[in-house]
Amino acid sequence: MKKEILYRMKSPFCDDFRVIGYTFGEGEKALCVLGAMRGNEVPQQYVCSQLVRTLALFEGQGFIANGVSIRMIPSANPFSMNIGKRFWAMDDTDINRMFPGYCKGETTQRIADGVFKAVHDYSFWIQIASYYMPEEFIAHARIIRTGLN
Repeated sequence: MKKEILYRMKSPFCDDFRVIGYTFGEGEKALCVLGAMRGNEVPQQYVCSQLVRTLALFEGQGFIANGVSIRMIPSANPFSMNIGKRFWAMDDTDINRMFPGYCKGETTQRIADGVFKAVHDYSFWIQIASYYMPEEFIAHARIIRTGLN
């Protein structure tokens, strides 16, 4: 398992904003799983944490196919996760709605751009999503075939 900072942004607060990713295996970028995009998506982050734990175990036992890699991103919005706020803590915008992002745009556009650059070249993505309207919904997965394979 390789843990890395996929996107970093200076913050006026105590610590920098970081999006952390975990990569398993080496080779063709086969699958990327993206968890919590919003600050209230605790189940999504939990599912990703369990996938990270399981994939680390599988990798240690040699169960990940040779020549492929899998990337896990448990949370793309750790600031809002820390305070339990659904959208971006500073201006109440939705990072999920900003994809693919813009590197010179508003804060959430820059975050979306940074995450997109870290994952755009994977053949498949799974986003463990919630519904865009604030209500009670069951977490669900969106499988996106990027057309790159």
